[in-house]
Amino acid sequence: MTGAGGASGRLIPELLAAAAASAPQRRAVVVAGGASVTYAELAERTDRLASWLATGGVRRGDRIAVCAANGLVHFDAYLAAARIGAAAVPVPTGMAGPEVARIVADVLPALALADAAGAEALRAAGVDVVVEGSRRYRAALATPPDVVPMPEPSDTALIIYTSGTGGRPRGVCLSQAAITCNAAMTTAAQRFGRHEVYLTSTPLYHTSAAARVFTMLDGAHTHVVLRRFDPAGWLEAVEVERVTSTIAVPTQIRRILDHDGYHPARSACLRLLVYGTAPSAPSQVLRMREQFPCGLYQGYGLTETCGVVTGFTAEDHRALTGPDDPRLGSCGRPMDGNEVVVRRPDGTAVVPGEVGEITVRSPKVMSGYWGDDAATAAAFAGGWLLTGDLATVDAEGYTTIVGRSKEVVISGGVNIYPAQVERVIAAHPDVEEVAVFGTPDADWGEVPAAAVRMRPGGTLDAAAVAELVAARLDRRSRPRHVLFVEDFPRTATGKIRKQDLARLLE
Repeated sequence: MTGAGGASGRLIPELLAAAAASAPQRRAVVVAGGASVTYAELAERTDRLASWLATGGVRRGDRIAVCAANGLVHFDAYLAAARIGAAAVPVPTGMAGPEVARIVADVLPALALADAAGAEALRAAGVDVVVEGSRRYRAALATPPDVVPMPEPSDTALIIYTSGTGGRPRGVCLSQAAITCNAAMTTAAQRFGRHEVYLTSTPLYHTSAAARVFTMLDGAHTHVVLRRFDPAGWLEAVEVERVTSTIAVPTQIRRILDHDGYHPARSACLRLLVYGTAPSAPSQVLRMREQFPCGLYQGYGLTETCGVVTGFTAEDHRALTGPDDPRLGSCGRPMDGNEVVVRRPDGTAVVPGEVGEITVRSPKVMSGYWGDDAATAAAFAGGWLLTGDLATVDAEGYTTIVGRSKEVVISGGVNIYPAQVERVIAAHPDVEEVAVFGTPDADWGEVPAAAVRMRPGGTLDAAAVAELVAARLDRRSRPRHVLFVEDFPRTATGKIRKQDLARLLE
């Protein structure tokens, strides 16, 4: 890999060992309504799995896929892989078979850890799967710990698939050094304490939740995990486990505040609510400030930066003067240790209020894209990551996103890539041309919409378009609105003007 991810930094196994030494009987992972393990147990569990993997021939640099609902499987895969210098590759649950097969063919995992539901798609793609609760999985956990060589800081510990230009999935490689740097920076920026109890209610295959598996080690925090989100379950977990900090996407927050059982007293233990991964309406931010008895925090980041690199802090939220405050909706200023510069196309920094591209230089930036040196080289300029996201910055360094040049649709915290959806729809024989874009939605923040130009005599209807995408990709990616057009608004060079299509739905 030729990216900016550095080789200096602490190792993930060192963080786990330090946590287990400092707080052996503190609960490390609590699966709401299920299993719980202490730090001593988590460290032993990781060592046993790492020994079993090494004995079975998994080596430093190999890949281990993981596909499961939120639970201990993700902790097992992420931490054991990191112990031997291998990389965990999370595969989203519910992903359509062809997309699973695409990731498997690209990354060639040595084996996979999965729950029963996740095993099916991985086996269909030809992966050797060890299923949670099976005799083989139990044998792995019973393996006597052995001496396993320590990894290197530059070893890739996570490969998380996202989409590059044109929508082709690319594996973002995050090194041990990048992940441990992110842990230290996040702990400092969000002021995590020694007895932090953190709740994850988003899928552990997402970057922010996956990174939290490692961040919890820096300070031996307790990590509470919801298998799946629902408002009642979230409120119960906060109350019962005395949660002090958490992250939620706007859709989840709206459902929590609208729930009949919500009362601020039920979340009185919360110190900090981190929100993001999708646009939040200004009215919702103000509502959150009014109804949650805790500080609020949001920032800007992406998979390639191992999470957020800017922060709009609790103090910033308290300073907001109301709905007309120009900083309402800002993603804040750079976190300590991260350089964030908004630039013009010529590479010079913009002046306050001018739109430019966000560029990032940080020790927690990715090493590169798996197996794609050309894409990696194109993502960097002079050691700066070119994010493709557009923003303005004010005189005091507060950044505000104004657009996504990569056209990612973020729906309920999940990234949906128009080019992937377009390829599926365009493959239908009735379709001449298609454009997919995001449109605002009161519940999800954004949802995908499609404009379709049919071939003469085509009979495809809106419901069929949606189901076509659900079957080929997943139900989250299906267009919620389908327009049938005779032609598209275009630029002088013939490119479709998606912003004009979006206005048709306003």
